Amino acid sequence: MKLSILLSVLVIAAASAVPRQQRQFPDDFIFGTATASYQIEGAWDEDGKGENIWDYNTHRDPTIIDDQSNGDVAADSYHNYKRDVEMMRELGLDCYRFSLSWPRILPSGFPNHINQAGVDFYNNYIDEMLKYNIQPIVTLYHWDLPQKLQELGGFTNPLFEEWFEDYARVAYSLFGDRVNFWITFNEPMQICYQGYGSVTKIPQVNATGIGEYLCAKHLVMGHARAYHAYNNDFKPSQGGQCGLAINLQWYMPDTDSEEDAHAVDLMNQAYWALYTDPIYSPEGGFPKELSEIVAKKSAEQGYPRSRMLSFTEEERVYVQGTYDFLGLNQYSGNIVSATKYKTPQAVPSIYDDIDVGLTVDETWLKGQGASFYLVPDSLYNCLTLLRQRYNDPDIYVTESGWSGAPDASLIDEDRVTYYATIMEQMLAAIDEGVKLKGYMAWSLLDNFEWMRGYTERFGLYAVDFSSPERTRTPRLSAFFYKEVLCTRTAVAADYRPEEVASVDVPQPSRRARGMSRLYGRFVREEIASRGCLLRADPATMQLLVLLSLAVLGSNAASVKEERRFPDDFLFGTATASYQIEGAWNEDGKGESIWDHMTHNKPHVIKDQTNGDIADDTYHNYKRDVEMMRELGLDAYRFSLSWSRILPTGFPGQINQAGVDFYNNYIDEMLKYNIKPMVTLYHWDLPQKLQELGGFTNPLFIEWFEDYARVVFAAFGDRVKHWITFNEPREICYEGYGWTTKAPQLNATGIGEYLCAKHLVVAHAKAYHAYNNDFKPNQGGQCGITISTNYFAPLTDSDEDKAAAELFAQSQWVIYAEPIFSEQGGFPKELTERVGAKSKEQGYPRSRMPEFTEDEIALVKGASDFYGVNHYTSVFVSASDYKEEHPVPGQMDDADVGTFVPDEWPKSASVWLNQAPRSLYNALTDVHKRYNSPDIYVTENGWSSHGGLQDDDRIRYYRAALSDLLDVLDEGVQLKGYMAWSLMDNFEWMEGYTEHFGLYEVDFESPERTRTARKSALVYKHIIANRMIDPDYEPENLNISIDEGH
Repeated sequence: MKLSILLSVLVIAAASAVPRQQRQFPDDFIFGTATASYQIEGAWDEDGKGENIWDYNTHRDPTIIDDQSNGDVAADSYHNYKRDVEMMRELGLDCYRFSLSWPRILPSGFPNHINQAGVDFYNNYIDEMLKYNIQPIVTLYHWDLPQKLQELGGFTNPLFEEWFEDYARVAYSLFGDRVNFWITFNEPMQICYQGYGSVTKIPQVNATGIGEYLCAKHLVMGHARAYHAYNNDFKPSQGGQCGLAINLQWYMPDTDSEEDAHAVDLMNQAYWALYTDPIYSPEGGFPKELSEIVAKKSAEQGYPRSRMLSFTEEERVYVQGTYDFLGLNQYSGNIVSATKYKTPQAVPSIYDDIDVGLTVDETWLKGQGASFYLVPDSLYNCLTLLRQRYNDPDIYVTESGWSGAPDASLIDEDRVTYYATIMEQMLAAIDEGVKLKGYMAWSLLDNFEWMRGYTERFGLYAVDFSSPERTRTPRLSAFFYKEVLCTRTAVAADYRPEEVASVDVPQPSRRARGMSRLYGRFVREEIASRGCLLRADPATMQLLVLLSLAVLGSNAASVKEERRFPDDFLFGTATASYQIEGAWNEDGKGESIWDHMTHNKPHVIKDQTNGDIADDTYHNYKRDVEMMRELGLDAYRFSLSWSRILPTGFPGQINQAGVDFYNNYIDEMLKYNIKPMVTLYHWDLPQKLQELGGFTNPLFIEWFEDYARVVFAAFGDRVKHWITFNEPREICYEGYGWTTKAPQLNATGIGEYLCAKHLVVAHAKAYHAYNNDFKPNQGGQCGITISTNYFAPLTDSDEDKAAAELFAQSQWVIYAEPIFSEQGGFPKELTERVGAKSKEQGYPRSRMPEFTEDEIALVKGASDFYGVNHYTSVFVSASDYKEEHPVPGQMDDADVGTFVPDEWPKSASVWLNQAPRSLYNALTDVHKRYNSPDIYVTENGWSSHGGLQDDDRIRYYRAALSDLLDVLDEGVQLKGYMAWSLMDNFEWMEGYTEHFGLYEVDFESPERTRTARKSALVYKHIIANRMIDPDYEPENLNISIDEGH
């Protein structure tokens, strides 16, 4: 093997040494150089440019880059583009390949806001090239995704396909009158495997065995959509071409065995054919053998479906043939073995899937980079392989180059040797019949070399990065390449110019090559009196509020025999996994979004604490059950930690220790006849799923169903009350549309609506999974819990009534309407408002996604009960009390003002006030709006700053429970009440500064000692007697377990 390689090198060297006149490149062959926006432009935050994934990650953690540098300034081409064009002229280039910075043109990633300064920069750049007959070849995407889109899952989100098409359409319309060569994506393997399946490129998602395959499909579909958009709507008038640029290493078998030949084929499938077969092959779709291997391994690893997505028949046809040319980036190669040279790989991962070994021949000429070698005949072999595999497409070599050290001499003989060899290989390929149309040397100038920073240099021109001007100086290779372009021959490697000092600039008379052209309720009678109340003078206002509270007190005081809670009414308390469990990384638990946020940004929590230990329920669950028994609870609502059961979020790995914990917890409750009411999701998403976009990714729907099926199977023989999601508004608006909950996505006006649809459909999928496959044997119920606060019009005007309704739609009806209403789908008025505002703001479609008819039918009626979390109320005005909100954003869409009277009693939480008749109004609203569903109050409580004598909490609970008796009298199908909370806990962004517990917790104590507050004894008395006694005062704060509990 080594002998044949050495002979091949000698042949190449001999060919390079004897240039022959007859071996000329065709007259229409185009020579150029290539660069990428992030690597050269700099000006990372100038003139309205948005943040990209490289900006974000190199600033957040500079250590990920070898020399801890970044591209903030880079070669400063943003300010030096005229010098760059001058260098192109010095070389005599026919063309220049560069990429657009997506966030420089669309700062948010979306087309609602086009940054004119960015457009002007590229217009000037393009015009400066064309002035000298240099044809621009434009890459739409060379790795610098807008960070805002990455936070929505980036390439792992199927919606990426439409985001990319929207961006492509903007670029075509802005520059397509002058740009006639478009490349959609540069190097899919580096984008997908290195960026999403490992950590060797940003965004370092490292979703091994999953992220790379999700990315592969969405990238290919994004390419096809951009191609069709160009072909159908721009090419007829602009007349250009559109293709894809792939990176292809040359893989050769270690031996002549069939096994090694097969290993080479698998390596090719995984490295590049995964992305090209769907587009360029006659049959379309992903490579058949790789697809079968991944499906088989996925099944063995416990996944419910293949980790590699498949194409539908419609998608396969849509993608197939979406090219005018194939762009080839070629640098190096490897020796491949079926049995040797293997290294440990992550399981699952694409490299574990193919299970081959790689090595190199140490006699190969080595570049500065760890993986750069001059591999004999590598470019020639790649070109002929592509010709054979894909039926002779037009090919451009869109990158090829050699890396040197930062301190290397300007006399870069290794690079010259590389280029001399490459020229010979291209001529040989042309002689072989390959339709090779052009060559782009990488790179015009030194630049930021990704994870290597400035430790490697690829430029024909050296750049002085210590100079403010970023001075460019030609290397020997620049003179060599200029000679190739002038003579259009394969110049010998020993070529030396007469004077290596300057390069003459040709005049604009250079020939052009013919290519120059080439996005109730209070709406009842009570409204009027509320409106009058708010218009009253302050003294009257205070008197009326006090009278209202007095009425509440008298209601609670008028204990009548008939005002008892039914015997089958469930009294309980509620908690959530992250808030109480602790043990954040024990016994195989995976990281959640709250783990990740509080560890990486502790300052976002009011007291800079976290839930690492919290109440330590993981170790104290028996004490918790003892407290339930002390209270005499009928039920206990708690949530499961998704990442404690499925550490990666996927069912390929079930953590038995986590399953055991919940089994023990459930069994301990049932031992004392306490019914477990289990919430599947109470805000602590596995971080790995968030890195794939979380709730903004439509694939979340199947991820959640998979998780639900695991827990139904594990615990459903004993759990009869299931809640899919806790408080969709807090998940979607606060977590994805704002920064008041993890993951703090802040994708205002977009994230909350994507989340809303995916959450609702995921709920329905989980419900149907339970209803069809588990309920027949287990006999339980499945519902959803929605934070249903009450919103009353400020006055009795039609405008305020409409404002109150619109605000309710934006806060909770958006999640309830698709499930509980007769018509299904999102609420009509809100849908129309968001659609109209989206259009005004320049989006190509509404920011609120629609339900298909099939989805409406799937979601409608998908619940056995409605869970109400209720705490307070506000008044709503169409014109007064408005505040500024982000545009776009859900609050801006609603465009209302809210008001809370100063006289309402205030808790320790700024948002929580005791509003008169608040719970009554909320429950009767749900009852009337949705045709009398079964309802459980799944949370209701009051916050304090601590202390055992909590009379304000007792007042709040008595008023709330009095409201419950009233709604029961009115026929509301109310089935139970869960007080928030059993004990103090980690109160999300407020840390441990607010306390909701019936039991106080000493967070300074290693044992997290629990002590009953006065409210615990009052609640115990209410449960035991099934009635409210306003005069009851416990003799002391001692609490014990009564007989029978």
